[in-house]
Amino acid sequence: MKSFKTIFLTLLIILISCKGNNKRDYSEKDKINLELKNTLESILIKDQGIREIVNGNISDKRKTELLTQMNLSENDIDGNRKFDLMREIDSINIAEVENIIAEFGYPSKSLVGEPAIKAVFYVIQHSDKINKYLPLIREATKNGDISQTSLAMMEDRNLMEQGLEQIYGTQIKGQANKKGEWIYFLWPIKNVDSINVWRKQIGLEQTVEEYLKDMDVEFKLYEINELSDL
Repeated sequence: MKSFKTIFLTLLIILISCKGNNKRDYSEKDKINLELKNTLESILIKDQGIREIVNGNISDKRKTELLTQMNLSENDIDGNRKFDLMREIDSINIAEVENIIAEFGYPSKSLVGEPAIKAVFYVIQHSDKINKYLPLIREATKNGDISQTSLAMMEDRNLMEQGLEQIYGTQIKGQANKKGEWIYFLWPIKNVDSINVWRKQIGLEQTVEEYLKDMDVEFKLYEINELSDL
């Protein structure tokens, strides 16, 4: 009888333990804020989708898919309208992201998961608010929510917007030259001789030469004071 009681108590303890573990697992899954996750994924689709359309290197099938996801028509992206639309989307997105940051701080991966975690970064990267939020981005990188390579892109973009030399060679600038032709070029680099060392250290696999070749941009190094003569 005593043996039976011992077995019964052991089984009861195991059962209680299992229930406790199930409750804990549910709690961990429940940390994801589904409403915020869905909002950020919608923002991400708009931010990246309009850029796919503007770049133009997509199939008709992919374009139709993007237009459906973004609730747009062919008329909305006709001719130069797509550029105005991109500016409008960016303006709406940054306003929404600033509200999200005010309420949640930088949304962590544990809060919104993938791919939603990327939305805030891209929206800030495509705004004029980089300098304001860069400290937050750096902190999120330390926490593992943003990659070192993404941070490098934003650091370079911030320097370029201030008219300063970039560090990692991630930023390509487009502008009209003196002939009125639209050209793309690598924004001036601070430490030219060690650029590929810097790139490797933060996880960029390509050399700057390989990167420019993939982007179909001529490998030519400019000084800041030379840009006005292009």
